[in-house]
Amino acid sequence: MNDKLKALLASSLLLGILLITAGCKSLQIIYAADAASSQARMQQDILTALSQRQSSIQLKYVGNKNSSLKQEIKDILEAAIRTDDYLHYTVKTYKYKASIQGNYATIDFSFTYWESQAQTAEVRRQVASIVKRIITPGMNDHQKVKAVHDWVVANLAYDTRLVSHSAYDGLVDGSTVCQGYALLTYEMMKQAGIPVKIAEGTSRGRAHTWNLVQIGGKWYHLDTTWNDPVPDAPGKVQYGYYNLTDAQIRVDHKWSASSGYPAASFDYGQAISALAVKGTGMAAFYRQLHDLMGYAYLGDAYTASNVSELTDRIREAADNGDSELIVRYTKGVTVASDLKKAFNAQSGTSRISYTLEDYTRTPANDKLLRITLHR
Repeated sequence: MNDKLKALLASSLLLGILLITAGCKSLQIIYAADAASSQARMQQDILTALSQRQSSIQLKYVGNKNSSLKQEIKDILEAAIRTDDYLHYTVKTYKYKASIQGNYATIDFSFTYWESQAQTAEVRRQVASIVKRIITPGMNDHQKVKAVHDWVVANLAYDTRLVSHSAYDGLVDGSTVCQGYALLTYEMMKQAGIPVKIAEGTSRGRAHTWNLVQIGGKWYHLDTTWNDPVPDAPGKVQYGYYNLTDAQIRVDHKWSASSGYPAASFDYGQAISALAVKGTGMAAFYRQLHDLMGYAYLGDAYTASNVSELTDRIREAADNGDSELIVRYTKGVTVASDLKKAFNAQSGTSRISYTLEDYTRTPANDKLLRITLHR
């Protein structure tokens, strides 16, 4: 999806609140922080509660010293939540209150969720059925990733009300926001045997989630939300945000350096081009995918780098009797004013219209123009 913002409501971000109160009562010691296994045990109990979608849990804990106890509790909770990406982004909010005496604490955790345990089970059941239909024996990872991507984009619609946030909403109601797209893509990739992660950051200044997938040992960014047109065009699948490098997607996606996501540095177009020339029975698939991702627009025939070249491209199309043309314009910052100049220089056309989208196959601010000539 291009030239539109898909916002994840601020309320969908995980909210953590720590309330500390003084305590005078001697507490029973259940976890001792001087043993790594004790922290792991507490983390596992929190994870179990989250997996069962419990709304609250109370745990007792003893830390090394009062000054570090709050941080220990926070670290253990966050580690539990981040154990599984699907669980992480299904937790809606969390808060915890600790009663502390010295290095002893009683902690009351409370949670809310975007999906119930039964709804998550239904997602897994439906995904298993879908994956069984779209993933056939003999498919390689390139084919599996495309099959999952295409199904999600073709069958979901972006929730412009910004109300639905889960994979369950997407499957049952057919509509969800980026969080639901990323969750469903995650579960489908996982069941298809593709290593996958959920990434969190911003896109054009708004909170956003998308995925990372691993193919042939290399990681790529995959954004099923931005590949889905808005307003919804049922069955239409776009590939602008399909298997991008860090540099390519950073044009309009940002994330924290501390996120710890695997580096995505290898150009996917090079990968499938190399596979296409091997002459295997899959060559046609790789060539088609290469074209779908728009790599052809890197060629000189589709490229304009200034107003003069843009004017010439439009004039050539008009002289050839073409009603439409596609141009990759490399001066994306000034595209609006440059288009106006190029249009004003034309003759023989009564009106010129266009659509504009980001061209993501370069790390620059290139724009892809689809221009219609009206005579």
